[in-house]
Amino acid sequence: MYDWPEVRAATEVLECELSRAIFKAVDIHPNQIWNWRPDQDELPTRWANRGLLLSQTCGYPLVTFLQGKVEPLLTPHYDAPGCEGPLYCSHILVRAGSGFDRLEDLEGKRAAFNSRDSQSGYNAFRHCVAQVAGGKAFFGETLETGGHLKSMEAVAAGKADVCCTDAVCLDLVRRVRPGLFSALKAIGRSRQVPGLPLVTAAGHPRSVIENIRAAAVSVFEARNTQESRERLGIRGFSVLSSDDYRPLIEMRLEAENLGYPELV
Repeated sequence: MYDWPEVRAATEVLECELSRAIFKAVDIHPNQIWNWRPDQDELPTRWANRGLLLSQTCGYPLVTFLQGKVEPLLTPHYDAPGCEGPLYCSHILVRAGSGFDRLEDLEGKRAAFNSRDSQSGYNAFRHCVAQVAGGKAFFGETLETGGHLKSMEAVAAGKADVCCTDAVCLDLVRRVRPGLFSALKAIGRSRQVPGLPLVTAAGHPRSVIENIRAAAVSVFEARNTQESRERLGIRGFSVLSSDDYRPLIEMRLEAENLGYPELV
């Protein structure tokens, strides 16, 4: 889910090792190991495929339309401000020098979000805004961008006034796109929740799921992937269940109870 061009080489090393280990674990012998990246709008269909062996998904789809269709295998620990073990948070961002210092200052302004099925870009953002919106529309306009990076670029370019981006993305910007990072300012953050899990199809036999998990764990502990994992900001992992992701649903319910069911 953090496959930016600047870190793609490290991503591909990790992907290839995961492919080899998992194909061996489930006794598949492909002619070649390859990794295919679907377009953003294809992801929900691919995640729900009953033959899925491994993918990474956002936590919010996990507890909504993917509930019962996928099972979390492991959740990476990311070394980024706002992350703690398997937990991460989301940062509310405005343009540096914009004069906005509090979320309350953004009333009537234009908000950017990546997609409605995003934990950071939408669910956490909605939850934060619900605390100050008073049960009514808060923004003057919203813009769906299709990606966290596009949301940040929109804010930096003045096409939007505010967005909400997860801690790992923001730290990637700091590390690989310092110009964009310096054009942004964080004015708030969401509560911490479990981060983005690696998942497999829930319909596999239990023995297959456990074999896939064991294969993934072995790769995340292997010395030959350490450099790539560090380049991606991964410093460990936890094995979590779907129940551990319940706080994401609680954030939505809290926003709804405050009379703010949509980011508006």
